[in-house]
Amino acid sequence: MRLLKTFLISSLIVVSAAASSQELSFGYYNYMMNRFNMNASFAGNDGNISAILNTKTYHSGFGGAPRNTFFGIHAPINEKQGIGMRVLSDKRGGYELNKYDAVYSYQIQIDDKSDLRFGMSAGIIRRMLNSGSIDNVELLNQADPTLRSGYFDESNFVAGVGLVYDYENLQLGISSPHLVDGSKELSKFIVGSVSYKYKIEESDFELKPLFIYQNMPEIDNQFDFILKGEFREKFWVQVGYQSTQNLNLGLGFDFGPFGVGYSYEMNNSEVSNIARGSNEILIKVAFESKNTTSSGNGKTVKTLDNFIYKLSEMLNDKDNSFDKHDVYAEIQRIKIELDTLEKENNKKKAQVIMEKLDVIEFKIGELEKKYKK
Repeated sequence: MRLLKTFLISSLIVVSAAASSQELSFGYYNYMMNRFNMNASFAGNDGNISAILNTKTYHSGFGGAPRNTFFGIHAPINEKQGIGMRVLSDKRGGYELNKYDAVYSYQIQIDDKSDLRFGMSAGIIRRMLNSGSIDNVELLNQADPTLRSGYFDESNFVAGVGLVYDYENLQLGISSPHLVDGSKELSKFIVGSVSYKYKIEESDFELKPLFIYQNMPEIDNQFDFILKGEFREKFWVQVGYQSTQNLNLGLGFDFGPFGVGYSYEMNNSEVSNIARGSNEILIKVAFESKNTTSSGNGKTVKTLDNFIYKLSEMLNDKDNSFDKHDVYAEIQRIKIELDTLEKENNKKKAQVIMEKLDVIEFKIGELEKKYKK
């Protein structure tokens, strides 16, 4: 029975790939933990040189199941511009897709609370049929012309665009990852997203709800709702629901220079009868960019991190090791230095700096409450 299922699904992959390859392409954009994959506007947005390796295996335990691998790297050129590159490899049975593109982003600082980032990408996309990758290919009709090497193999120029708007803790995004695909009509595949960062008062926890909607040509449109919880911006867990009735659970950590994430997607009842869920792993490595350091942002971030460490040390002191006078003197010193940093950065503060300033403001408030008693 299992062999028959494998044969039927492998045959379906072959026929679908030859008949309508473009429709199969939309599924290779992993985004649960890697939005840079879908929107070029995120290039260079974190102020560091960031390398990302992201792989996902669908329907584990089933022969010929889809496997997706992504590698990308992006970095800021200066405070306004970012660049990067992405490589995608997607295999599902005998159908293979590879995409290589370069990305560019530009940021417009609207005011102290909001900014707009524009991104664009361009590269090559290759779609092909590799009959040797089909499980139990010997069961198929070997005289079928679709099984011949080179029967289906095409490469096209591909280009996409994206926008991301930030207003304080609210973020709106829209992108068309492959708006131009060779000589085809402009793609109607559009992805929209809304996210918000909610800080829980008097705690080190944050909640980040994220809603993603995909306009999918030829097939049903799709939406995802993801709720992510973070502890001190270091550890995180998330749960997600997809309109396909799949559930997603993820967890990971991010220590700045190095981060790892894992998510498991549970199939809906229709698919779970023949295959298990999907596994996704993301590894991120970040290096401090000389461009941001020379502009002052790298130094500013280090200074703010030192402030946060010192304030946390005093706030978590249960033995009253710090004299009240010394605490207030330290708070005043930090406030003076913050005022200087505010003037130096003006309206060009990176998002990471804004987040650290919020943390410092909260901790100062908690210290003042603690030592007024």
